[in-house]
Amino acid sequence: MMSYWPLLIPTGIGFFIGFWCLIVKGISQVAWSRLVARFGVVSTPAGSQITLPRARLGVVSYQNAIRAGIAPDGLSLSVNSLFRVGHPPLLIPWSALEPFQTEQSLWTTFYSTTIRLSGAAGISLTFNSDDFIRAARPWIRLQGEANQGQGSEADQAAR
Repeated sequence: MMSYWPLLIPTGIGFFIGFWCLIVKGISQVAWSRLVARFGVVSTPAGSQITLPRARLGVVSYQNAIRAGIAPDGLSLSVNSLFRVGHPPLLIPWSALEPFQTEQSLWTTFYSTTIRLSGAAGISLTFNSDDFIRAARPWIRLQGEANQGQGSEADQAAR
């Protein structure tokens, strides 16, 4: 009589991996897939990459999973390899970002912006990374600032 015990472990691992991919793909359908349709790229551009400790895209929370890249072309977003299924890299032009708002919560500062989508409501991006704000400062606007960040081409040429 043949024993099926040796097949149990590989089958369980395969089931777990398949289930994980299904869950991650489902999570991506909430907000990330809407961004991919407009801002999806094959790979992220060269530039500094900062892992966002706490980030929320729409209603989905990504803890230490999103890497934000800062490049003259725009904000690149990618996820670590565990969440790659359904999450291709994004390159969002700086002009598609609304001014960043700040909110203090105890000892943490959260920054939020809305990523504009043509013909549809935007998707909110909230995170807590002062390093990102410092690195992206030439290209972003904070709420209440006048003529800084994403100003006109003449403003940017003058800098």
